[in-house]
Amino acid sequence: MGKRKRGANKTGANGSQPTQKRAKTDQSLQNGAETTNLELEKTPFTETLTSEARRREARVYDLLGSADSDERIAAADAIITGLLASSEAALERHLDNRLFRGLASSRNASRVGFSLVIAEILNQLFGLKNLAESKYPGLTFDKVLNILVEKTTPSGHIPGQEERDCYFGRLFGIQCFVESRILFEEETRWPKILDLLLKMAEKKVWMRSHCGWVIVESLPQMGQDRAEETLRKLADAGLGKTAEGIGIWMKAQSCYPGLKTPAKPWHDPMNPAVLSEVARVLKDNVAQDNGEDAAIAKAKQGGWSAQLHFVWDLILAAFIGQEAGGKQSKDQLKLFWTTVIDDGLFSKNASDAQKFRGFVIFQKFLQGFATENVELARELFTRNLMKCLMNQASKEDRYLHRAALKSLQSMEKAVQASPELLLPILKELLGKHGTYDFDQRTNTKTIENLLQWATPDNAKSTLKLLRDPVVIANDSAAGEVEKFRQVYAGYVSKLATQAKPASETPSDGDGITNVAELGVRELAACAYSIQPQFKPELSEKSREVFRRLLASTIGKVMRRRADAEYLCNAVISVEPTAVNMSNEIKTEQERALKAMRKLLKASKKSDSKNAGASVGLALLYAITVLQLYDGAPDAISILQDLERCSEKMKSKEGGSSELLVEILLSLVSRQSPMMRQISEQVFEAFTSQISPETLELLTEPLLAEENEKGYQALFENLDEDAEMEDAEGSGSEEEAEDMDEDEISEIGSDVEFVTLNGVDATADGEDGDEDEDEDEDDEDADEEQAEADAKELADFDDALAKVLKSHRLDKDKDAESSDNDSDMTDSEMMALDDKLVEVFKQRAKKTGKKKEKKDAKESVIMFKHRVLDLLALYVKHEAANPLAFNLLLPLLDVVRTTTAKPLANKAGVAIENFSKAFKKARAVNSDVKFDAEAQFALMREIHHQAAKDMSHAYGRAASAASLLVASSLFTDKENIDGINALYAKTFAECQKGAIKMQGFFFTDWVNWGMGHAANATGQTQGTL
Repeated sequence: MGKRKRGANKTGANGSQPTQKRAKTDQSLQNGAETTNLELEKTPFTETLTSEARRREARVYDLLGSADSDERIAAADAIITGLLASSEAALERHLDNRLFRGLASSRNASRVGFSLVIAEILNQLFGLKNLAESKYPGLTFDKVLNILVEKTTPSGHIPGQEERDCYFGRLFGIQCFVESRILFEEETRWPKILDLLLKMAEKKVWMRSHCGWVIVESLPQMGQDRAEETLRKLADAGLGKTAEGIGIWMKAQSCYPGLKTPAKPWHDPMNPAVLSEVARVLKDNVAQDNGEDAAIAKAKQGGWSAQLHFVWDLILAAFIGQEAGGKQSKDQLKLFWTTVIDDGLFSKNASDAQKFRGFVIFQKFLQGFATENVELARELFTRNLMKCLMNQASKEDRYLHRAALKSLQSMEKAVQASPELLLPILKELLGKHGTYDFDQRTNTKTIENLLQWATPDNAKSTLKLLRDPVVIANDSAAGEVEKFRQVYAGYVSKLATQAKPASETPSDGDGITNVAELGVRELAACAYSIQPQFKPELSEKSREVFRRLLASTIGKVMRRRADAEYLCNAVISVEPTAVNMSNEIKTEQERALKAMRKLLKASKKSDSKNAGASVGLALLYAITVLQLYDGAPDAISILQDLERCSEKMKSKEGGSSELLVEILLSLVSRQSPMMRQISEQVFEAFTSQISPETLELLTEPLLAEENEKGYQALFENLDEDAEMEDAEGSGSEEEAEDMDEDEISEIGSDVEFVTLNGVDATADGEDGDEDEDEDEDDEDADEEQAEADAKELADFDDALAKVLKSHRLDKDKDAESSDNDSDMTDSEMMALDDKLVEVFKQRAKKTGKKKEKKDAKESVIMFKHRVLDLLALYVKHEAANPLAFNLLLPLLDVVRTTTAKPLANKAGVAIENFSKAFKKARAVNSDVKFDAEAQFALMREIHHQAAKDMSHAYGRAASAASLLVASSLFTDKENIDGINALYAKTFAECQKGAIKMQGFFFTDWVNWGMGHAANATGQTQGTL
């Protein structure tokens, strides 16, 4: 019993699955932790078994069944070499007791390893060397075949799994005879093998496809005459009208074009005359058919299987092998696909299993045609298939939902492999059997994902394909034209935003070099130009969608300077015929376009630094011109400011950067992702030209109070009415519904920040206590607000009670009793109505003021977020610039004074990133020098400010800022004593109780110092 138990642990419960222990061993072998000695003995095997011979055979046959291919090959080599050098008795013993018997084992890869040895032995015995005649005369073909049959015949009442193992062992054995290529050396061999295959196929229907595949693999070896005889036997056995029979017929015809096939069941399965019969056979429900063969005894049908039958590979190979692009092949595929697949597997009466098989076949054929014969792919999108595909993909609770989604994904993979498939597939999905709003109907992003594979070569054709269905509305589609045109705007936006970066290829005649530029131009043209080809004309609602998506698209495609250039060209190319402009506005527009052309021309003649500035200004012109088309009230003033800024830059007059920053601040104050993206890109191009006055202008908004007073101070130079209108418009429900998901996520990203140093604030006890204090403060604020709201509601109730001369139910005891229940007169009711109106007006005024205060606070905080984004860009590019250190105190002030935790985190992260950028800049240029006196004064002020607040976040930010300044002074070794003295003085004041500071402020300094000490020691040892 113990021995049996050990064997079970090695092979699994049923001898079919390796245990976890074995899997770990295999893994260790793969990792090279353990290596099995594969130097196996190759001497002849003995006729009789000794203990040593038994151990040798046990080890080598164990390796032959290993899941590791190297072990199997080494063992097979040792066994073959040893057996062919052994006596006939030894070889027969191994064939009888080891090899053929081992085929019935499902342990690991036993069948694979044993088949490898048997196939080679058979080839040596009955192949060219014919060792059976010269060396082993007792081992005839019939005897060896009988050994196989005997060892793979189930006997008695055995479990079903063991019976299946026997039949699969016989199948593998027959496969070895086929692979050894010995069956057609004599006339009598193949008929015996064929009889065994037909008997298995008849006895066990689940073996029929496997037996059919063995016959398919034998066909190329047998010759035309034997192939004709084989087909006749299959027809007589009733297997011709099966999926296996169709596959064998097609393989035989492909191998022997002049083959004479039996008259029944068909000469050619692809003949149009018999396609209806083929469809019924491949549908796998012949027994339920009521056709002309209903009275004929049907072949047994196997159970449903998710694995696709091999006949479909042969059918696909037949169509791929035809002349590419030939009309005959297209017509033949169209007829076959419509009859067998569309009207068969996707018919109204088809079962879910048959439709599932249809989806799998569709995926296989689409992938096959994508790599071999692209022209045939269009014929796969037939009516019933498309209808079923859209229905099943639209809802998750549909039975074939996952199969439909996988079919849609196969389209994306096919287009990715062959971009020339994009147009045919789009045409089918959006055309006759599909629907223009395919993504909305199926609740997927199929069209969107397909558009990412548009290339400069097919971009115009793709755009035309998307545009044509919505240009002219048919009478039947007149009601949906508005909807489809808005869908078209979404397609064009996705086409532009998902386009791959343009390669350095020459532009076409229109000067368009990439897909994104084409999409932006189309959006701009539909948004602002009259398109005479659209009938009916684009409505104002549709134009508004195009304008909104244009702004969203511009915000997403701005990646490089080249993107800015083609965006400017797109704005220049727009003819705003759909925009009503006065003469003054038209004059400003023409001057702006002229300035854009000059700036773009100058950028090509300047160095990279000045070129970036020129393109940045041109980009600001382009965005402002679009704002001008949209009717923005401040667009003209911004254009005039840009003109003055350009003149100052051209004359190298001071003040240009201040004027530019004022323009950028006016743009980022708007809640628009496009404005944010453009402003940041333009600012990034001008960081090297920023003056101290400009930095002061940037940091001033950070000091503003986060209330109505601060709001008025920030936006006093803006048109308040227009600003409030924009704020209300951005918060309206209608625009919120239409807003792009990416826009929403980008706006919301302002409040998604990690804590300082990227770690949780509760990492240690001190941090946890600080967070608890902050949470308590938040709870106190919430309680105060709740109390204020309750008091306000109570006052409102009291006012109503006085007017109505009533009271709340909970005040019955305190209320005066009244027996006067007489009805009120009309005049009294009118007077009461006026009093109620007045009470509710007062209530509305209080609520409105509260909302205004809240909106003002949120606007100030949002504006500070935008300013911090610009400052983050500045410290990223100008970390080694002494001016950048002027930002540390304003950033610390934001961390300390703001009431918005995300804003405080953002300012703290900016300081951390400043420190990282400074390290990189110093590594590139170690000769950067700073004014030591100014830096020490800055560090003293930081230490002074650090003592003003004991919060954890502020302490971390102050520590990082102080060490950043210390790092700038450390470039001169003479400043080390001064740095340590300043920290020591601060520490001493903290010990005396004069100030309070977090303990990590000093431990960070010690760690920083020890790090520099270690670096200095390493450099000294390296020098020695």
